[in-house]
Amino acid sequence: MKEYSEALAIAERVARSVRDAVRPLLDDPEAGQTAGVAASGDTTFSMDIAAEEALKRAVESAGCPLACYSEDEGLKVFGSDPRWLLIVDPVDGTRPAAAGFEACAVSVAVAHFREDACCSDVVAGAVYEVRRDRLYRASRGNGAEGIFDGRTFRLAPAAPPDVRHLRWTLEVVSRPSELNFAAAGPLIDATTLRGGFFVLNSSAFSLCQVAAGRLSGMADLSGRLLADFPDRAELFAELGHGRPMGLWAYDIAAAALIAQEAGCTVTDAYGRPLDGIRLTRTRDEDMASCICAASEQLHAEMMRLLERGLASLR
Repeated sequence: MKEYSEALAIAERVARSVRDAVRPLLDDPEAGQTAGVAASGDTTFSMDIAAEEALKRAVESAGCPLACYSEDEGLKVFGSDPRWLLIVDPVDGTRPAAAGFEACAVSVAVAHFREDACCSDVVAGAVYEVRRDRLYRASRGNGAEGIFDGRTFRLAPAAPPDVRHLRWTLEVVSRPSELNFAAAGPLIDATTLRGGFFVLNSSAFSLCQVAAGRLSGMADLSGRLLADFPDRAELFAELGHGRPMGLWAYDIAAAALIAQEAGCTVTDAYGRPLDGIRLTRTRDEDMASCICAASEQLHAEMMRLLERGLASLR
């Protein structure tokens, strides 16, 4: 659809502008220093501040009214009667970026603007790696593409023969390890020898690697852990320096669409669609979870092992 092409063009342009501003900071030791607390409650680093400033410039120069929800600044409206809502994580993976690793990206999703917008309203997304010249993009119903060093190709996941060969990531930031690793334990044990288990601390980056066929799975259990174990909410809040922290829509709104359009199976940690996740709220009840796999069968195997780990916690 023509309007989806317009939305994708906006996502790409904004992602590229922010990426170009952030990339020179990657090897600056000062860029990884803590600088405050984001609207979501996450820690803000100096690199995040520079990225937010670049985002504001990009949105103001977009040439059309836009609403924009970002990790640090929350929801802001630029112009009157905006048609599109941008959901932006200006640097998804600031921690690995500060450590000199490649797992960092700019994530921009575009949705129809409304106050209660959800993931089902996202029509386009672009994720631009910061350290390398790699762009991942998709619009709803049109598949997903990668542009690596100027070469464009269709993204497609690569499913291993069985779950033992799964290469996957688990998100750990502010997730209580006694819950997170117990729940993920059976899947970790099944995959570390023939596959691979990694902690990258960038949900958008991880999802895009599954879409591109480098990884074959990704898991973030935070929303389910908080919901299933409410008696441990105080521990979540302690790790989040005052409030529970976990997976929010801005982390995955663009990358989840890209992974789905590439052919991955993407759900929450209960196996449900991500459609109802609110895009512009970060209340405790809005904390999300995500299980992504290169195939439906692999997703079922991941869920089976994760359910075994969750059962052990009860």
